Amino acid sequence: MNILFLTLSKVEDVNERGIYTDLVRELSERGANVYVVSPRQKREGLKTELSEQGNINILKVKTGNITSTKSFIEKGISTIKIKYQYLNAIKKYFSDVHFDMVMYSTPPITFNKIIRYYKKNHNSKTYLILKDIFPQNAVDIGLMKKDGVLYKVFRNKEINLYKNSDTIGCMSKGNFDYILDHNNYIDKDKVEIFPNAIEPISRKVNIEKDKKVLDKYNISQDATEGFGSYYSEGKDKGGVLWSNWKRWSMLF
Repeated sequence: MNILFLTLSKVEDVNERGIYTDLVRELSERGANVYVVSPRQKREGLKTELSEQGNINILKVKTGNITSTKSFIEKGISTIKIKYQYLNAIKKYFSDVHFDMVMYSTPPITFNKIIRYYKKNHNSKTYLILKDIFPQNAVDIGLMKKDGVLYKVFRNKEINLYKNSDTIGCMSKGNFDYILDHNNYIDKDKVEIFPNAIEPISRKVNIEKDKKVLDKYNISQDATEGFGSYYSEGKDKGGVLWSNWKRWSMLF
């Protein structure tokens, strides 16, 4: 199986640890050929480059600055252009590859054009890895108004994205319920739970030092700590902070 994996996260080395690189390696280990497309922003001064690591190909596409930029105009223009930059680079470097599936991570509304292209021309199955619910999260932190023009534009893109996705993987039950409650056109059968995934590593800990904290919150000593992101209307209010492969402990 050939999987096209689209992300706005920087991926230079698939052996780096992270929720996307770990997922890509897992797909690779299960026999899939994975083609990752990630940005190289203008400020890095690097050109588009393709690297191969086994059956994983990483296409690093030169783009404008889309993160950590103070100029909303620059960010907006770069965000609009990236779909063309990605699609042109994919056609150039992967012209002989037929993609069985396209996976894309949040925020993916800029990928609609690419998703439609491969659904139409390759009959690819499409999988949305939904992390952030945009533009609702922008409303939650005060960057947009729900009755504003900008919100309506991005909300329309969000709706098209959900419609173009064959499957929507949500981080949590809270995400799952929110998506269905606020988008009644979505078939429940195409939505599933797809939690953050990361490959656990062995680590040495000072059990005596940590024991009081673990006992205080009734947390097992062999639990693994993990936390990220922020809360918004579309996310669970409870934070899953401690976990291992056998159980989840809820804190808050």
